[in-house]
Amino acid sequence: MTDRSGSPNYATLKRQPYLSLTDIAYNTLLEAIINQDFQPGAAISIDSLARQLNMSNTPVREALMRANGERLVNQKTNHGFVVANILTPTELHHLFDVRHLLETHALTEANITSESVKTVTSLVEQMQSTSDGTIYHDFRDYMALDYQFHYALIKLADNSFLLDAWDDLHVHLHLSRLYTGVGLFDRNHSTIEHQAILDALQQDDKKKAVTLLSQHIKRVEKRMQSFLKK
Repeated sequence: MTDRSGSPNYATLKRQPYLSLTDIAYNTLLEAIINQDFQPGAAISIDSLARQLNMSNTPVREALMRANGERLVNQKTNHGFVVANILTPTELHHLFDVRHLLETHALTEANITSESVKTVTSLVEQMQSTSDGTIYHDFRDYMALDYQFHYALIKLADNSFLLDAWDDLHVHLHLSRLYTGVGLFDRNHSTIEHQAILDALQQDDKKKAVTLLSQHIKRVEKRMQSFLKK
């Protein structure tokens, strides 16, 4: 939540247990940004956040630097941090352009094994279990599975540099900010597309799987772009 001035309302934050102080600060910050309790452009006070979480400024500053690397906050010279804006349509296109390049290349170079197919199968089955024909407003579980699905495909290339490059895009963090408040409106489309990719992998047809993955990524972007234009 924010007050009338648009500043973050720190009273809404809750400290999470059993994590390092930096992880606690980061997870709290991430939740507030994705939920839009911290609105784009709002300044973040290290002192206030540290007091609310009952910790020193150091882990809070480290959490903010991590969020800065993920483009969730921007560091202002001598002025602390502010919440980053949600991606513009152009930025979203650039993000998906690089995502498409990395994911299709990874699957092209993939070594598909029965064990890896089992992993992907399990993830698709879990995503299908969330599909009940209604808008999935609490989209976090599905998004976590979607991240794992695409991560599993990237891993098939057995290239740690490629995997790190994809992970550094933080695609799912940025998409989560867009889904907040409206729910996972394209869940059913994505689940069907994931199943088609899995079917191709199970048939050991890598060329078809690459084509279907390419189409899936482009369709997800198209759906997101259509949403942004509304």
